[in-house]
Amino acid sequence: MNNLGLEEPISSTETKMATRAGRDSPTEKRKSNDIDRASLPIFLQRRWWFFSFGFPMIAGTFGPLANLLSVCALVQDWRVYIPPGATETEGEVEIPDPSWLLALNGLSLASAVIANAFLLLNFAKRVPYRIAAPLTVILWYLSAILLLVPICLTPILIIQPRTTHAFSQSYYYGMISCILYLIISTMLLCNALGAYYFRAYPPTFSTLTIPQRTLMLQTIAYTFYLASGAGVFSTVEGWEYLDALYWADYTLLTIGLGSDFPLETSLGRALLIPFAVGGITMIGLVVGSVRDLVLERAVIRMEKARLVKERQRWGRTDSMSSGTREEFDIMRKVERRASVGRRYSALAISFSSFLIIWTMGALGFWFAEKRQGWTYFESLYFSYTTLLTIGYGDFCPDSNSGKPFFVIWTLIAVPTMTILVSNLGDTLVEWVKHGTIWVSRYTVLPEKMEAPTDDEMPFDEIFEKTHRALQLTRAINRVMGDMNDAPPKRYGWDEWQALMSLCEDGAMDRVWLADDGPLFSDMNEANWLVTRLCQELEQLLEQELYSSSDPTPS
Repeated sequence: MNNLGLEEPISSTETKMATRAGRDSPTEKRKSNDIDRASLPIFLQRRWWFFSFGFPMIAGTFGPLANLLSVCALVQDWRVYIPPGATETEGEVEIPDPSWLLALNGLSLASAVIANAFLLLNFAKRVPYRIAAPLTVILWYLSAILLLVPICLTPILIIQPRTTHAFSQSYYYGMISCILYLIISTMLLCNALGAYYFRAYPPTFSTLTIPQRTLMLQTIAYTFYLASGAGVFSTVEGWEYLDALYWADYTLLTIGLGSDFPLETSLGRALLIPFAVGGITMIGLVVGSVRDLVLERAVIRMEKARLVKERQRWGRTDSMSSGTREEFDIMRKVERRASVGRRYSALAISFSSFLIIWTMGALGFWFAEKRQGWTYFESLYFSYTTLLTIGYGDFCPDSNSGKPFFVIWTLIAVPTMTILVSNLGDTLVEWVKHGTIWVSRYTVLPEKMEAPTDDEMPFDEIFEKTHRALQLTRAINRVMGDMNDAPPKRYGWDEWQALMSLCEDGAMDRVWLADDGPLFSDMNEANWLVTRLCQELEQLLEQELYSSSDPTPS
């Protein structure tokens, strides 16, 4: 069920006003869109939520990061000469790039910045979707193509022998930026196809919620913070900008390799204090938002599918009456099984993501650091200590390809590890918590039963009023006190029966196992009840208002 409670009363008012104006109501337009969506294959219906919400959010999140990496592709020449006794990162001599390469690189960056500006203006509703969406897709594809051309041609320009010549960090930053542009533009293209061709959702980004927009703003702010911090410390410490970006990345992610770029000036050490505090705080906000919006969203979708299967398994039989105690007990059983499945699903997703990022990251470092002679096991060891933000510093990427890969990999890997640790706390640590409480209950810390507080109104007092509107008002007032309880309040059979008896349209019929019942709602039970009772009160007042205004026949 989607947003039960606030949508139906408002939509009914919209329908009445639109009917009087002689046009289609917003509710009818949504129903028409639902019909179009229902005609799609089942496998597409289940994925539209990610096309409409996930793809724009990912594009808005990684777009500024791709722009930053594209800037990094411009700050150095793409080819270096390695004299005898030097390395790729120490003592190398840059080979000037041809003018056409610089021109294509600059045009790619300009196109990407304009595309990102159109995307943000689209999110801010300053430019309509029908204008901003195609321009954003075209410009980001153009940025990728303009980068892809010099990336493919630059190997031809490498001077022989290859043992004394290599690509610079800027070349690999350009490669990563090109890949991100292709991914982002393809996501937005899929989003536009879903809106215009399949008509699965409205052609707008206004459906994104405030928390989703907050995540994008947080990542944009962190990208600018990281870039500006690298600029400041490169000036203060005399580093190359790309080396300063590499240092700022592992500093703010609290990896702290420390051995390759130590701070040597007093000003740099003084600036580190506010820089680290601000950056680590921003990382914490981003990780919390990612966990709540991305992982939780996916797990909720899986939980809804699990609820459907559990309902079919334990669901209604021919001998079961609608709205009975038996149906209520089945709902609680389905809830418990789905809740356990949800915790383990979240743990499985985060653990699988950790394994993939760990092993694939080790593979990337193994190839990048061949000149250092890293084995795959040493790459696994380095990746693991980096994921856990231990940062011994005994292994550090030293190649021009290893450092750019380290920057983009850590920006994804470290938050993934943080989410895994959080999910471990929600599952395994929960066992210890409940076990400790169970042991203490029968040993040194017996549990005490708390008496009901005076501000809670017994359900019996609701029915002391004879007028049904007053009964509904009292019931709403009573349940509203439970809306913010943590953990959310779960009402018993008698409480449900008393509250739902106030609904005169037979609301007890299929209330718990129905698609629009509390079992499948995104709200907790208290919010669902308040919404349902408010709908009932609104209908009652409308009936009394119309009955009092209609003249009685003589």
